[in-house]
Amino acid sequence: MRERITHNIKAHTFKRGAALITAALIATTLLFTACTDSSDASGGTPSTSADAGSFENADTFVKIIPPTTGTEGVTPDYTLPGSGKAFWKGVFIAGRKVKLSPYVLGKTEVTYELWHKVLTWAKSNGYTFANKGREGSAGGEGTEPTEARKKEPVTYVSWRDCIVWCNAYTEKEKGIEHCVYRKSKTDTAVLKDATNTSDCDAAYADMSKKGFRLPTEAEWEYAARWQGSDNTNAVRYGDVWLTKLDSASGAKKPIGFKELPSLPDGETWITLRDELTRVAVYGKWWNGTGWESEVTKTTVVKSKAPNALGLYDMSGNVLEWCFDRYDPEPALNDDAYKSEDIVTDPQGPAEGTRRVVRGGSWRLYAYNCTVGIRNSGDPEAKGDALGFRLAWRP
Repeated sequence: MRERITHNIKAHTFKRGAALITAALIATTLLFTACTDSSDASGGTPSTSADAGSFENADTFVKIIPPTTGTEGVTPDYTLPGSGKAFWKGVFIAGRKVKLSPYVLGKTEVTYELWHKVLTWAKSNGYTFANKGREGSAGGEGTEPTEARKKEPVTYVSWRDCIVWCNAYTEKEKGIEHCVYRKSKTDTAVLKDATNTSDCDAAYADMSKKGFRLPTEAEWEYAARWQGSDNTNAVRYGDVWLTKLDSASGAKKPIGFKELPSLPDGETWITLRDELTRVAVYGKWWNGTGWESEVTKTTVVKSKAPNALGLYDMSGNVLEWCFDRYDPEPALNDDAYKSEDIVTDPQGPAEGTRRVVRGGSWRLYAYNCTVGIRNSGDPEAKGDALGFRLAWRP
């Protein structure tokens, strides 16, 4: 079957009475980059040196303390899907050294239960949303959470909805003065209306605040790949070992994909599938001659094993919004964040409309779970395989 790489996510508008082919598209309502061919388990914690960074593991979140020396990019010397095109190589690329401040990341994708709780509060406190959110891929939209699906990730939320919801959650829990997303650097009005497209798309993230927010792309990838001093299925990036780009977050083996030149010693397509299935919820896997279905919907968070940091579903279940604007070249705007050749807390390009999306999903092929794949979406995009995860400053 011929491969087709689209490398984007688009919002779609549908009308009642449309043709059956249009109805079939409604189930997705987004077009994903590189989508081709049409047991709660606990992970071990590797020992780490101070230079390799550290983390503090709590019940619902992880505090991540990256190396103060930064993380040096490395060129992969192994085969990647898609013939190794740039968007499979992540943001820690050769010639780029990225330093991240300590940050906190939610252990799971935001569940519909939490989304709906904050949404209900927000509507009575001056907040407006473009979308009500849905219970996973097939649950109710904007309805009261059900026992069966309330722990599934929220879907059908746009990037604009997410940043406004983050402000609402912050105001509810910490006070409005801690909200991150403001109208601009000089106009510090808190963003409260996801239907105000111009204000949302020009949003300024005040990173001095400790409110809830979307992770930056570099924060997301570092958390998905961190292995400290554990070199299993990893490559050394300066003082830290990061999971190989051809693998899923938390996996000990590469993902099986058509371009894989040969199977690792002692492995079969099934053993590679089983390792991916241990850590990720995804749509189809490559059996050596064709694609076979794995799952047909989202599942509750924490249904798979966590990665080395204790984070769940970084490579599957639903795609995850990041704050950054997107450009095919991740280092495009580095001068704005650079000091002494180290890029500190980058947030992507200064201009552009599309926003970064990372991770794989239940709708996508196995290789979309690779920790290096970079994707993007229009800020109004929504779909049954698109959600988000919370970050904040400690």
